[in-house]
Amino acid sequence: MATVAVMAVLIVVQVSVIAALRLPLGSPDIILIVLCFVALCQGPVTGAVVGFSIGLLADLLSTHVLGQTAMVFSLVGYGVGLVGEETDRSAYLPLAVAAGASALGTAGHAAMAGIIGQPSLTGSQTLLRVLGAALYALVLTPVIFPLVTAGLRRLHREQP
Repeated sequence: MATVAVMAVLIVVQVSVIAALRLPLGSPDIILIVLCFVALCQGPVTGAVVGFSIGLLADLLSTHVLGQTAMVFSLVGYGVGLVGEETDRSAYLPLAVAAGASALGTAGHAAMAGIIGQPSLTGSQTLLRVLGAALYALVLTPVIFPLVTAGLRRLHREQP
């Protein structure tokens, strides 16, 4: 529950601050990156549930079709959670997983919009956004991953 609450605050930061930055390859999806790390640490079921919950909240606050982000986030959360057992073995795994999950999540959003009949990006724009999402995830992972893991450890210590 606390994880979803923190991520709800991140939605506000994403929409009000990060989206306004007007970065060259689009804005990084902080929520997707944090979801990736939660799923890595907590497993596929928690990743899917948190992804669906936060995706549904993001859908309610957006103008696109309800359920679009919830579906993409729940699939990404579940898929990343399956890789979670390997995180302790490699320092590079969180980098690779965050970059891949951000790229797949961005491509998933574009694909869902196309399937629903409301495409907002062309093929080349989608490719640039996917590349940008992966690059931003690589840059942000060394900062965000330790914060998320420390926060999750602290939450588990405080729970009875």
